[in-house]
Amino acid sequence: MTAEEVIQEAAKLCRSFHAQRVILYGSRAKHTERERSDIDIAVTGVEKFELLAEKIEELPTLYSVDLLNLDTCKNQLLLEDIRQYGREI
Repeated sequence: MTAEEVIQEAAKLCRSFHAQRVILYGSRAKHTERERSDIDIAVTGVEKFELLAEKIEELPTLYSVDLLNLDTCKNQLLLEDIRQYGREI
């Protein structure tokens, strides 16, 4: 799978867990990624976040997908970066 295909599959999986928002952030949202850059995705409104994270880990890809729960994130710098550069998917 290409990185974009992984992003779309991960977004679809997040929506199946009733995510209110699914946001791509980090280098891929900023278009500064390298070939092997990880894929950073933030979600809100997911009750079974741990289960979703497990399902994301099971995606058949060589890309690392990092999932963040915005409902519990306390890192203000990261939250501001997501607000500024994040892209809803």
